[in-house]
Amino acid sequence: MNILSSGWCVLIMNKVFFTKYTEQNLKLPFVLYSLGLNHRQEYINRPSGLPFFQWIQAVKGSGVLEIDTKQYVVEEGSGMLFFPNVGHKYYGVSKEWIVHFMCFTGYGTKDLFENIGIKQSGIYKLTDIEKVEQYMEELFFIYSLDSRMEMYDFSRVLYEILLEIVKSTSLLNEKSLLNQNKKVHLVMDYINEHFKEPIMLAELAKMTGLSKEYLCQLFKKMNGFSIFDYITDVRLAHAKILLINDRTEKIKNISRWCGYEDVSYFGMVFKKKEGMTPAKFRELH
Repeated sequence: MNILSSGWCVLIMNKVFFTKYTEQNLKLPFVLYSLGLNHRQEYINRPSGLPFFQWIQAVKGSGVLEIDTKQYVVEEGSGMLFFPNVGHKYYGVSKEWIVHFMCFTGYGTKDLFENIGIKQSGIYKLTDIEKVEQYMEELFFIYSLDSRMEMYDFSRVLYEILLEIVKSTSLLNEKSLLNQNKKVHLVMDYINEHFKEPIMLAELAKMTGLSKEYLCQLFKKMNGFSIFDYITDVRLAHAKILLINDRTEKIKNISRWCGYEDVSYFGMVFKKKEGMTPAKFRELH
């Protein structure tokens, strides 16, 4: 979504419009500034954000959001909510990234979000995408009527859309965390059972039904360390047990039994983590 006008003149182009800006609008609790459907999203970098709220909903493809020095993957069915004047950058990572977008404000907007616990910009997953899209289509229909009272109808429908976002977030606060925990624990259990074998990120992602990028992000967010760090820790923990319990076994065999076909690479990883070679570790223990 890119702002195409310095004022709030009306503009219709590829299902994108900007509303008329008047002082009267600001007296409404929910004020729509602009709306776009099926927009081919371009690269956006706004160090200072925009002076109003934004909702950008991923319809097709995926993208990346950079905010507060962190990166997040935005998948289909998810939306980016931006508070006013918050710097952000986002761009597509798939061949085509199609989004719906809205810009809005009003004295009731911030209160609505804060009362439900939404206090900052971020990514939110919708539970009823079709209903939100129907409301957005209704906004276009209202615009096509060109009524003098359209801002009141815009405000009413915008409120319904925001309620859907709020409802989705409320449900996710209760259910999503549990589902995310289950998926992360599923990955951890798999690693513990298959540490002797090659473990591919694509395989883990397929198992959880998540993209590789989002799985990595979620795993680190919930554990504080990456999937690859965990694989290494599990393998080295077993290696240390074997080094101590079977002192006559060759290190290259222990390396292979713990998922490292290359004994030199095993030695390098071991030394980096433990501060000594496998042979030295065995000698000291």
